[in-house]
Amino acid sequence: MVMTLRALIRCAPSKCLQIGTFWRPSCTRVRLAGHFARGSVQKRTHCARYFTSTDLPQHIAPFFTFWPSYFSGDEQRLLLSAALQRLDSMDSVKMRRRRAKHQSPLDETGDIQGIFAPDNMYDFHEGHFDNVIHYYREMHLTSWPTELFPPLSAVLERLYSLCPGTDTQTHLLHLSSHGEILPHIDNVSASGTWILGVSLGDERTLRVSGVDDKRQEFELSLPSGSVYLQKDQLRYTFEHSISSRASVHPTGNQRLSIMVRDRPQQQPVPP
Repeated sequence: MVMTLRALIRCAPSKCLQIGTFWRPSCTRVRLAGHFARGSVQKRTHCARYFTSTDLPQHIAPFFTFWPSYFSGDEQRLLLSAALQRLDSMDSVKMRRRRAKHQSPLDETGDIQGIFAPDNMYDFHEGHFDNVIHYYREMHLTSWPTELFPPLSAVLERLYSLCPGTDTQTHLLHLSSHGEILPHIDNVSASGTWILGVSLGDERTLRVSGVDDKRQEFELSLPSGSVYLQKDQLRYTFEHSISSRASVHPTGNQRLSIMVRDRPQQQPVPP
């Protein structure tokens, strides 16, 4: 049974929602709808209800924040075009020539999926070194091409204003139409205490599951233009994954995420 709770949320598109769960063995799944026409929150197994930001249980509320439609269509196309420009510069000359022949003038009002080239025109890697990510391209970003995209600076200011800190590192991750991120716990040595994720392109499902208690699981649909923030124990005591398909797009399309993390704190050198 799926219950729809439309009265819980009445927020503007740019507002944030903190998400939590309360466990009860009676109900199987709850969907939080209303403003979330495409960004619904689903709870599986023993979920009973969802809470607004003022009612969240203490074990979840401080660690997860979600902006379901933070970026406008124009901002999404700008961010995606700039991110792909950086990623494409790392591809082989052969692939770049193939894409140059394929690409048509950018439709600034069209579907964001039109900005991606077909899967076979990218150098997607089949598997990550830790076997967590499949069919992907990635890079650590040192600078954005603001000189090529003049309006980008204002959009980036909005993006980085959501970060809890200023000492950050930015990572681009491009998944193919059937790319995925398998369940994993973040590497403590690779980043600090929080991670901010921007979703662009295909709507995928974020799944979070407790390592010690698998009943503590929730799913969140991530529409293009949404942003989420994970912090502290939600990163290190809960497994999280990105599915290869979303329920609203069973055939799958490409997805690019902008991941901003705080840098790991350096351990003091022993005397």
